[in-house]
Amino acid sequence: MRAQAQRNFRQDRHCHITLGRSIVTSLMVIIVFVLPLCLDLLHETTPLVQAQETEDVYLIEKNGFTYLHLEGNPKTIGLNHGKYLSGKITRSMTAYAHLTKDRYGYTWDQCRLQALNYWYYVPQEQRSEIEGIAEGAASQGVNNPLGTKVDWLDILVLNSMWDLWWRAGALGARIDGPLGIKSEAGNDDTDLPFNGNIHHCSAFVATGSATKDGKFVIGQTLWMPFYLSPAHAVFVDIVPDNGNRILMEVTAGMIWSGTEWYLNGAGLVIGETTLGAGPYNWGKVPSFIRLRKAAQYANSIDDFKDIMLSDTNGAYCGDYLLADTKTNEVAILELGANEWELARTKDGFLGSCNYPWDPEVAAEMNAIQGWDHGSYPRYVRLDQLYEENKGNITIEKGMEILSDHYDTVEEKDSPSSYTLCGHVENASGYPWGSLDGKITNQTLASRFETWARFGHTCGQAFLVSDLKEEHPEYAFDDLVDIIPEPWCTFGPVDEVKITVRDKDGKAISGADVSIISSEDGGAITGITDENGELVIPYVMHSRYDIKATSGKLTGVERFVVQEDSELTVVVSIEEKGGSGLFSGTAGLFMILIPLILLGVAVFVVMKRKKSTVAK
Repeated sequence: MRAQAQRNFRQDRHCHITLGRSIVTSLMVIIVFVLPLCLDLLHETTPLVQAQETEDVYLIEKNGFTYLHLEGNPKTIGLNHGKYLSGKITRSMTAYAHLTKDRYGYTWDQCRLQALNYWYYVPQEQRSEIEGIAEGAASQGVNNPLGTKVDWLDILVLNSMWDLWWRAGALGARIDGPLGIKSEAGNDDTDLPFNGNIHHCSAFVATGSATKDGKFVIGQTLWMPFYLSPAHAVFVDIVPDNGNRILMEVTAGMIWSGTEWYLNGAGLVIGETTLGAGPYNWGKVPSFIRLRKAAQYANSIDDFKDIMLSDTNGAYCGDYLLADTKTNEVAILELGANEWELARTKDGFLGSCNYPWDPEVAAEMNAIQGWDHGSYPRYVRLDQLYEENKGNITIEKGMEILSDHYDTVEEKDSPSSYTLCGHVENASGYPWGSLDGKITNQTLASRFETWARFGHTCGQAFLVSDLKEEHPEYAFDDLVDIIPEPWCTFGPVDEVKITVRDKDGKAISGADVSIISSEDGGAITGITDENGELVIPYVMHSRYDIKATSGKLTGVERFVVQEDSELTVVVSIEEKGGSGLFSGTAGLFMILIPLILLGVAVFVVMKRKKSTVAK
């Protein structure tokens, strides 16, 4: 019996030792070979977007937005706009046809007849661009809401629709509520978006002692019907033959923004919130032409004001928020039909939310001031947030302001049409509210860069299934789910050439290069050629870190892409700290961990051995 027990013990011990050796060997293989690979993979950057590149065109999809770079003469810019945004142009036309039919009772063919009146006032530059958009879209099979092939008149309708709405109001065709629901002019007590007070945006601009660093911060959320999404979510970077370069968020198919967010090459940032309608000036320049001209040719706040006031037809009354990177001055041009006021400062805070604060502008459009105006609660909240945050407003704080849910009527957090992050769908059921947010500051705007978020700025999703359950009367067939994406940055693009050399100045071919945005982490990757060079023709304006690796060599460089930079960035790389696989902190880590695991494994085996002997 004793001999048998000894044999069993030896067999068990052999099994335990074999098992222990297998465990230790496996662990060491994992630690020495697999773990370093995993660690390297964790530090690898991958492109966050897929890009299309052709001559003078660059297209990417990023965090819910489409970004399109265009350059050339107006016809070429238009052709590529129409071609590459064709699907979203279809969405733009059907959404505006839906809204116009609900709000004014106009059909698309009636709009085509009305829009013909504006063609006379469209300069040749903008005519060529409109014609190009139509040709580009038609080449991709786009039809208008009537079911026929899109033409220049359809694109003119899309661009002039806000002017048509203002003229319809002057003709007495305004329908105050969706589906014919009436309300007292100027009173928003039914809390529906088509009343006399139309909820269209929230915005602010701050500078000087209002901000943390004394430099301006400006932000805006777009409010529109949800059936416009995602046609509104397009950033276009235009390099025209004449005037300033423009980066603007557009509704696809428009030569102006339609969402009212612009940065231009002269250092101006432009946002807007819409006011009501006043008198209409027949035979004058439509708003969409004045806005495009101002974005392309204005070099200062005063230039913008003068262009917008010149020969105005009185349409698209609004608060136009302005910030100038050259002077750090900010302003709001409150533009009525004929009345206007310009508030400007280098030290303060200006809020805007579809509320006419100037008495003369308000009187011209017969608008109520104070608490009876449906947008006034947001105006009050902007002032409260300024008092709470003055001296500390930053990009991050501005994002919080645009996401705010405090209702000053109910005096509690309750997302609705009375909150800066607009949720009309919660108040009335009608699918309307904030579709996105944009914000920038003097530092970012000086290199033409802006933050943006797709969807409600607060991050709350809009689900069609929920609307169908709660408000089936507004569950339109053209609605889609709107799932907010994380905040990200956009800017115009320029060429960057990267040269990778070793510490002795020798060019390194085949080096892996990662270009990582210091703002939002977006990355571009590539490999150097035989001359140690990597040329990337389209890099968005931002701050970047470059990481270049070749075998055991690595190097990191920081740089900034700005207008017309066409940078050549040299990255000198050298051997990673120490030499060999087991060098530096990482080497110490890879030595200690296997030893610790080996010790644990031996302890377990020995404990089992003692336990077996005891038996």
